[in-house]
Amino acid sequence: MVYRFQCRQCPFTVWSTRRDAIADAAGTHILSHYRERVTKQDFRIRWSCPHCERSGQHHDGDAGIERFERHLFEHVESSVESGVHVADDIDRTGGVLVRAARGSTGLENARVHFLSPGEIVLFVTMAPAERIRLIDDTLQEWPTRTIILTTKPDPLGDVSDLDLSAASLEVVRLDSRLGLSEVGETISRVVGEYEDVGGKIATEFDILPELVEKFDLQTVFKFLHVLDTRLTRADALAHYHVDPRAQSQSTINVLGQAFDLSIAVDDRQFVAGPRSELG
Repeated sequence: MVYRFQCRQCPFTVWSTRRDAIADAAGTHILSHYRERVTKQDFRIRWSCPHCERSGQHHDGDAGIERFERHLFEHVESSVESGVHVADDIDRTGGVLVRAARGSTGLENARVHFLSPGEIVLFVTMAPAERIRLIDDTLQEWPTRTIILTTKPDPLGDVSDLDLSAASLEVVRLDSRLGLSEVGETISRVVGEYEDVGGKIATEFDILPELVEKFDLQTVFKFLHVLDTRLTRADALAHYHVDPRAQSQSTINVLGQAFDLSIAVDDRQFVAGPRSELG
């Protein structure tokens, strides 16, 4: 079960499998719109609600702020939706930039979330064994078809212990010397083989940091724009990963313009819009 809260005053949106995480994030965000409603007098802080006649005063500033946040959330609690998917905001088609620390629980949660609608799953990855184990461990059943594009030698060598007899699996080896055009053409060809056979295509592209390191930013941006257009035409849902600890904010801002949605991810929630940097 995934919950969603959308701010009525700005594009801020938060999703989580935990309702308490939604309450915390929504209350903190709403407070950012009403900072002027918190004042200090003597050794106390005072707050007054912009929506009703309630007010409060507290000697403990942190406790006072927390109480005001909880109260603000009470006014919007009925607008929290359940049973949603993050990609519902883009009709489950297009590209999503996932800003999350590599190796984090939040990133693994995002992977599962964005792959779960796919009957046909396409990975563009340097870690094929990890992606295969992710599907085997977390999805209820293998997709109708799983395709892996990778430059890794012996891509299935690290999963020899798994029983893949139930997996309809195809591995495409990419030459590490290929340019972006050739990589894009290969992805387009694979997508073309499946876009008309029926079934939702879900794509994970986790080599974005390597591309930024290898090519200039403008070249990467143009590649992403063309690729996202191609995948959208195939009604595919694609997510791309970038680690905010390893890239400058200016680089992330440029990359984000190539996608339909950009979210920041931690272990508890996904956030889009203002104040979406989760550290």
